Amino acid sequence: MKRRKFCYYAALGSAFAFDVISGNFASAIYSKPSAKLVRKWVVLYWMPYDNDLSMFGELITKMIIDGTKESEASVVVQSDYSDETSMRRHQITNGAISRINVRLGEDSSDVSAFSAYLDWAHQTFEAEHWVVIVVGHGGKINEVSPDDHTATQKTRTWMQVDQFAKVISNFNEATNGRVELLFFQNCNKATLEVIYEARNCARYTLASQLNLGAPNYYYESFLKHLQNLSVGGREAAIAIMDAERLDMYHTLTLVDNQAVKKIPEKLSNVLQSILVAQLPTVKQSELPTHYYFGEQHCDLLLLLNYLSKVSGRGASELVEFTDFLRSSVITHYKAGGELYNYSPFRETSMQELCGLSLYFPKDRKAINRYSSLALYQQVDLKSLYAKILAV
Repeated sequence: MKRRKFCYYAALGSAFAFDVISGNFASAIYSKPSAKLVRKWVVLYWMPYDNDLSMFGELITKMIIDGTKESEASVVVQSDYSDETSMRRHQITNGAISRINVRLGEDSSDVSAFSAYLDWAHQTFEAEHWVVIVVGHGGKINEVSPDDHTATQKTRTWMQVDQFAKVISNFNEATNGRVELLFFQNCNKATLEVIYEARNCARYTLASQLNLGAPNYYYESFLKHLQNLSVGGREAAIAIMDAERLDMYHTLTLVDNQAVKKIPEKLSNVLQSILVAQLPTVKQSELPTHYYFGEQHCDLLLLLNYLSKVSGRGASELVEFTDFLRSSVITHYKAGGELYNYSPFRETSMQELCGLSLYFPKDRKAINRYSSLALYQQVDLKSLYAKILAV
């Protein structure tokens, strides 16, 4: 049954806020104004910079302004800076910038504020192609868009990735599937949990398996590239990847979300073949894990290859899954970045990584941490972790 949606921006207030905060995202709609600005491309930036990244906000905006001087794309940047009591919303077209009043306060970790931003964009523009980009810190697996509340001296709060993805999925549906690209311009968001959660947000998702730098420098070249008539979401993402400076990333991964939807079935086949009998001793010290925000991650294929090797099972299923991942899911992968001239791995080169990581619990208490996420509802990763941590 098609979900009902009933939000309207002019009367956003209590009804919409209640629905978003209570998790009833499917009740939100995007109202239709009498006239819209017609654009081929509209790029929406969400900039939660009420933290130590605030210093980069205006520099990024300046690069975006310069990029639109030779592009017909319209760009909107909604930003939240340190010590400011409200967010800014700037609409940028052909190098000209105009400021739009933001009604919903200063909390960029509030999913209702993000949803209101997308609602406003849908009312304002009629676009052939949309791009949604969130910048800033990455946080734990299910965290994005932090707000340090520096103006009110509160502690940091985060938006949940599953809430964030649900709002964009509703927006994508409202635009008839015209969101070409979602870019997590955050550290460590190319994880299987995150990309599967975002599978309905856009045709393609771009993210980094490891850390990203700031402020990044791809903006001008990317926006100019949107002028090309044949450009779609994949080409737009590759333009970002090719234009980025080497010192701003380690690796970048682009996934096709139609293929992402098939991951649970394909991955379950591998896990079932490996776990058909008891696992031998698993030496976690032999796994090339890395940490971000106190959580342990492991490259997906390196983990599966190790488990298949020590168990002596699942080799043919793993070959099939590897081919699926590299030929269908990951449609473009770029390694060779030189961020900080530092590798988070001791004995593993960036070239050995497949481009997607998986959360790896440090102990049995952490196994159920993300059981509410969509991937864990479809794939029995809890049994895998329980068997690994039991030996």
